[in-house]
Amino acid sequence: MVRLYLCMGPNCRSRGAAELRMALEQALWQHGLLDRVECISSGCQDHCQIGPNLLLQPGGRCWHGVTLQQISALVAVLADTGV
Repeated sequence: MVRLYLCMGPNCRSRGAAELRMALEQALWQHGLLDRVECISSGCQDHCQIGPNLLLQPGGRCWHGVTLQQISALVAVLADTGV
């Protein structure tokens, strides 16, 4: 299973990580990926100055400064790659 770890540390949370989590879950549902992609709230990912931060496992791909506008595009890429 693919896992998306969304940082919920204080700095990322103050930059909207909780809203991002809701948008991420909604986008995964819309693309029919909830059975293959799990969204997990994580602790600090040590990139506080450039958060909110999102980590994809397996693979270790990271996104920093994630915005609501990027969520649907990011999930569409996951859907296109056959996750």
